[in-house]
Amino acid sequence: MHAEDKFEYKRRLAFVVCQAEGALLRMRQLWVWMLLMALAFVNDRCHCCLHEERSGLLEIKAWFSHAGAASFRLKGWDKEDLNCCNWGYRVACDSTTSRVIELDLSFINYDALEDLYLNASLFLPFKELEILDLSSNQLVGGLKNQGSLLSILFSLHRN
Repeated sequence: MHAEDKFEYKRRLAFVVCQAEGALLRMRQLWVWMLLMALAFVNDRCHCCLHEERSGLLEIKAWFSHAGAASFRLKGWDKEDLNCCNWGYRVACDSTTSRVIELDLSFINYDALEDLYLNASLFLPFKELEILDLSSNQLVGGLKNQGSLLSILFSLHRN
C-alpha cells in the first residue's frame, strides 16, 4: 500500500468512525428524550391523591347522602376523577405529597330536618389532615366511634 492510499484509508476510516459516533450520540439523545418523556408521564400520573384517601372521600359523600344531607354540595367529588386534589374548594392537598390536608365539610347538612350522628371512622384514612371543618352540620352528641374522633381532633389540634 502506498502512502497516499494509507492516508486515504485512514481519512475514510476516520469519517466512518465520526459518522458512527454521531449516530450513537443521536441514539443516546433519543433514549434520554424517551426516558424524560416516560418520567414526565409517570410523574404526572403520581400527583393524584392516595387511593385510600380518595375512597375515604367517596365514603364521606355516601355517608352524607345516606344520612339525607344535601350531598349535592359535594357534586364535584366524582369517582371517575382519580385526582381528588382537583375536586374543588372543599378538598385541599399538600403540593408535595398530594395527601389531603384540609377538608371543608361545612354546611352540607345545614338545611336538613334531622341532626346527624357523626361516624368518626370516616376520617381515619386522612393521616396528614390539618384542618377539618364540620361547622353548621347539625351534628349531635352520642357520636359513633367517639374515641377515634377524639384522637383525630386531638392530632389536628396538635398540628
